[in-house]
Amino acid sequence: MNQKSVQESSGGRTLVNALGIPFILLMIYLGGWAFWAFVTVVSILAMREFYSLGHKRDVRPNFILGCTATFMITLHFYFGPGHPIKIFRPGEILLLMVPLIILAELLRGRNNAMSNIATTLGGILYIPFLMGSMIGLREIDPIAPEMGLKLTFCLFAGVWACDSAAFVVGMKWGKQKLMERVSPKKTVAGGVGGLVAAFFFFIIIMQTGFLNSQYTMASVNFIDFLIFTVIIGIIGQAGDFAESLIKRDMGVKDTSSFLAGHGGILDRFDSLIIASPVMYLYVKYLIY
Repeated sequence: MNQKSVQESSGGRTLVNALGIPFILLMIYLGGWAFWAFVTVVSILAMREFYSLGHKRDVRPNFILGCTATFMITLHFYFGPGHPIKIFRPGEILLLMVPLIILAELLRGRNNAMSNIATTLGGILYIPFLMGSMIGLREIDPIAPEMGLKLTFCLFAGVWACDSAAFVVGMKWGKQKLMERVSPKKTVAGGVGGLVAAFFFFIIIMQTGFLNSQYTMASVNFIDFLIFTVIIGIIGQAGDFAESLIKRDMGVKDTSSFLAGHGGILDRFDSLIIASPVMYLYVKYLIY
């Protein structure tokens, strides 16, 4: 990559960060339908990228049914099991979508039917099922909605801190490769730097009492903060490697060029996709 290309990439990255981060923080703050719409749109865009990767192997997933499943899944997380409006549960959504996808493939008459069906279902399980948990986390406590706001902020900001530290430390001190067969540029130093950044991020959160609330019985202790560190610093980075594994299998560097200097939507949300459901389940069943 020549110097001009590097400068253009850096400029695009800066612009996306300057516009994207405040917008995401605004959506988290607003919550409700605004955050639901944000996660739903991001899920659909990410699924489109995921399905487009299959085109390199002449695989044609069913994008329309993928979008249909996305709406149903994200609505489930928004309303929740205790809401008076009843929405299909995840298992019921799969019970509906699996036969629909198979029957639709029968009518489409395309080649590679088995791969088309598998990739359609794989995209649904990988993207909206996991990303929908962000909505569940934001709506975790209807009595004290600020807890969902704070926890979702910690999820996003923690992943950003981890990713940024991993990038900077890896560039400056990284020599030994962490998993070269999957992602040749990622180093042990970068991985450790990301984990340490996540640890100090949650130390600051703990010391400031950011997650304290007088309106809820839920309490977050030191052990919880250590678990959050592992979720962000280890599981989140594993999500990055998982997406790199898919891209390497498809022979591409980025899932798309949708975000200048960053690649695609999947490239930016890969860590969050894996960290979010783990954090959501931990908070839901072990804190609340």
